Amino acid sequence: MTTEEKKIDLIGKIISLENDEIIDMVNDLLNGAREEAGLRRAGWGKGMVNYVSEDFDDFIPPGFSKNTKLPH
Repeated sequence: MTTEEKKIDLIGKIISLENDEIIDMVNDLLNGAREEAGLRRAGWGKGMVNYVSEDFDDFIPPGFSKNTKLPH
């Protein structure tokens, strides 16, 4: 896909947006108001996970123990 094709595709997606909050976010990105848009921040994923299996914590990857502390 060429750069021009990517631009046209992106414009089409922007035109079809109906959520004002998302439109404002895109506008902020395009205006450079969110210089750190690519950086992860605490709370950005909040509300994205709808369900976590009850056995989520049952699997321990090789090389880890239940007492392994992850770096902060």
